[in-house]
Amino acid sequence: MTVDRKGLGERGATAVFVAIALTSLLGMVALGVDVGMLMKVRSDAQRTADAAALAGAQDFLSPSTPTLKNTALYHALEYASRNYVGWKYVDTSGVIVIDSGARGLIGNSPEAYVQVMPDTQKVRVYIRRNATATWFGSLFRIPFVRITVKAAAQAVNAGTGKCVKPFAIPDMWNDPNDDISLPNRLQDLNPNQGKKSPEGWSWGNEDNYSRYQDKNQSDSTKWTGWGSGFRNSKFDDFSDSTYWNDYGRPMVIKMSNPQTAPAPGFFYPWTMPYDSADAAAYNGQSPNNGAQWYKWNIANCNPVPVAVGGPVGLDTTYLNKPGNMIGPTKQGLDSLIAQDPSACWLPQPDPNPSHPGTHPMAGTVGKIVGGTCTNTYTSWQSSARVMMVPLFDPSQISNGRTSLTFNNLALIFLEGQDNAHSSVNARFLFYAKSTGPLAPVTGSLIKKLQLVE
Repeated sequence: MTVDRKGLGERGATAVFVAIALTSLLGMVALGVDVGMLMKVRSDAQRTADAAALAGAQDFLSPSTPTLKNTALYHALEYASRNYVGWKYVDTSGVIVIDSGARGLIGNSPEAYVQVMPDTQKVRVYIRRNATATWFGSLFRIPFVRITVKAAAQAVNAGTGKCVKPFAIPDMWNDPNDDISLPNRLQDLNPNQGKKSPEGWSWGNEDNYSRYQDKNQSDSTKWTGWGSGFRNSKFDDFSDSTYWNDYGRPMVIKMSNPQTAPAPGFFYPWTMPYDSADAAAYNGQSPNNGAQWYKWNIANCNPVPVAVGGPVGLDTTYLNKPGNMIGPTKQGLDSLIAQDPSACWLPQPDPNPSHPGTHPMAGTVGKIVGGTCTNTYTSWQSSARVMMVPLFDPSQISNGRTSLTFNNLALIFLEGQDNAHSSVNARFLFYAKSTGPLAPVTGSLIKKLQLVE
């Protein structure tokens, strides 16, 4: 009997090749599983870092408080701990906090590292997973892979704001001649609808004005506009208080008495823009409706973005509306206040140790509980009475109808109006949130969040 040894050899060789091929295939499958799993873990970690950084930087959209660094750090860590990375929550337990004062705050935990930088209003977050298991890597004695990602978010200047109200406010300026003493005694404060004898309203050659963070004025002590430090630690004789960067300072946003207006026919209302492509948003109102259009814009949100003027040639101008508009103002305000009637202004000390000389009238937005204004209003920023108004260079004040170029949008709290013939009183806050593009120039009071790293 003859045995075909050649055939047996061929079958043996095929088995070897099959074994090698299967081993290679399994290795490639294992490598593919490793790569896919590591990519998922890295993607989870990046998503978590982005969310945590944005959550922390969100706090910089609010006015500065003594605990702002701490709340930004807490919110970043909180959002990090809410997220899965590789089918397991991020471990933020046992966080070690290092405070370097004005330079920043660091929070270090097993899987999250947060750096809060208040000087640049930025929050940087590192998410790390020290041991992500591998299959293929184990063959090369790499059973685990370390993954680290980074993200940073910042509250940056923006150039437009939505839901702006139809009151255009002259920015604060320094009037050395007409005022009682330097700096100017706040020409636009209640009571008496803004006129403070012996103070005058006229803009003269001796007056000077530089808006908040004016790029043409490098000396910040000469910025006189709302939000600047020009009046810090100096008492306002008319409310017997001092304020830091004007936060909480009383302001008039609508004049009523022609005898106290800064110019004949100049009462602060202005003609709001209209988006004909989104007519449904206006509930049948349009600029053609005159006083009804003005009243609607007080009580509702006009979705058209209002722009801060940019460099020469890019300025956006709007028309003021002459006339005191007494009836429509009162009706619009009543409708607006009815949306949040329990909101109130609560005078209280400014506890920030870096704000020396502030008086117990700085205050905060509160809520009436049991007939008493308290500081329990945690969601005050969503109140209908927290509004955005445009500011303009006071040298633009003139008689009757005129074009205005806005240089800032300020966030304010509406206190109200005593009666239809009284001024409309508010409190200056500071930053205004925005969904618009970045500002063409620095110094806008409008802020928006942006991932920067």
